Amino acid sequence: MSDALRVAALDIGGTRIKAGLFEGTKLLQTAETNTPAKEGAKVLLKTAGDLLEAFQPFDAIGISTAGQVDPEIGVIRYANANLPGYTGTHVQEYFANRFNCPCAVMNDAYCAALGEGTSGAAKDQEDYICITYGTGVGGGIFLNDLPYYGKGGSANLMIGGLITHPELRDGRDPFAGSYERSASTTALVKAAKKYDPALDNGRKIFARIDEPAVKEIVDTWLDEIATGLLSILHLYNIPCLVLGGGVMEQAVVLNGVKARIRDAAIPGFQDVTIVAAELGNLAGLYGARANVVSKLK
Repeated sequence: MSDALRVAALDIGGTRIKAGLFEGTKLLQTAETNTPAKEGAKVLLKTAGDLLEAFQPFDAIGISTAGQVDPEIGVIRYANANLPGYTGTHVQEYFANRFNCPCAVMNDAYCAALGEGTSGAAKDQEDYICITYGTGVGGGIFLNDLPYYGKGGSANLMIGGLITHPELRDGRDPFAGSYERSASTTALVKAAKKYDPALDNGRKIFARIDEPAVKEIVDTWLDEIATGLLSILHLYNIPCLVLGGGVMEQAVVLNGVKARIRDAAIPGFQDVTIVAAELGNLAGLYGARANVVSKLK
């Protein structure tokens, strides 16, 4: 049945909304638009839904979205200031009613991880962690082919909230001293701009990697990535780590992380498979599709 299903997929982010139409596992077409975040949740949902109108007919809708998502009922438990008014939004209900078809909603980091697990770098793995490095650090954990969210009120895990620098903790800022603050691409660019303000994105930084000062900045940042990964690896004893984000397309980054894990992991943990994500910015669409299909079985 799932091989013939036409599934519409959405990936709702704070900056862009992507849409895709699948027939079985084949992505037939895509569309994209800016996220009207400042106009509120109602306008956001309508804008996302309008992208799907041209894809009709379809049998189901899968949705990847920013924010903490209750995966059972598709409600946004919490969204930060990037999506004002989004907290409490009944995303699943809106799309199910508008298009009169089954709908499932999942947090975007978990959707990207699920996409990699079903159609990407972890498709042969039952247990894996997918971590994406970009503006922040996010990811999803899958155990026995199922997402592990924990049982607390957050509706998903906060990998970027791992504390790697306790000496920087600040009661006024819950992310002070966190993995996200030290290992994100944002952190790399911030450090590079202190050296040279012209180094304001990853491409410019890696274009000058042969400069000793730039290489030192990158090496320090790679140390930060490895520090967090070592803690995650030792805690979960996971066989596969999938690393995503545009910065992972740089061979020096992936190879540098692999070398640091191999050299520093506790004996017995060095044989973890570390791979780059394969689906890029389409991972959320593939994951959204896989999520709703799994609900229909």
